[in-house]
Amino acid sequence: MSKAFTQWQKANLSYQNYIDYIRAKSEKYELTFIDLLYISNFKGGNASIHEKEISVNAKLKKYTECLKTIHNEFDDKQLRDLSNEELESLKCKTSEFVNLTSRNSTAIDGVKSSYVSALLHFHFPNLIPILDRRVLNGTGIKRVKKGEQVKDIEKYYPKLIDNFYRYLQQNRNKSLRDYDRENFIKPVQDEEAASA
Repeated sequence: MSKAFTQWQKANLSYQNYIDYIRAKSEKYELTFIDLLYISNFKGGNASIHEKEISVNAKLKKYTECLKTIHNEFDDKQLRDLSNEELESLKCKTSEFVNLTSRNSTAIDGVKSSYVSALLHFHFPNLIPILDRRVLNGTGIKRVKKGEQVKDIEKYYPKLIDNFYRYLQQNRNKSLRDYDRENFIKPVQDEEAASA
């Protein structure tokens, strides 16, 4: 079993914990500091939120508005079932959401585009993939080396959504999460050399 597969399996426990938390919330799209803690636990790594909770919760109001806008337009639609116009609208809305991390009024110290893409995914698990360097690598959108971070990762989000859209249309028996796993566990450059 590969290290990436083991990592994915462990993260899947955190994934289920956050899904359960969202289901239990009275206001599904209302984000709080607690949501960020679940995402931080899921994404792993060294990320920490370095702001006061009251400040974070105030900034999260804009993120909440964006989630509700996406919900109002797409409700429970699946990515594979979108029209071309809906796909373009989704890519615009996800980019707007991710770009909140770089605006002074909504940036949260310790929360970047990859993390908020996970927030999007958890609220729309059949519609929006998680922006992740290993998944970009697995899809061939951006090859990475072991430990390498992807600069300006948010610029790859529309391509990633397009990639998932095409795949899911052609593979109707697969879920978005299935395709995420397939790409996450593909080896990155240094891992390929080590296994050869």
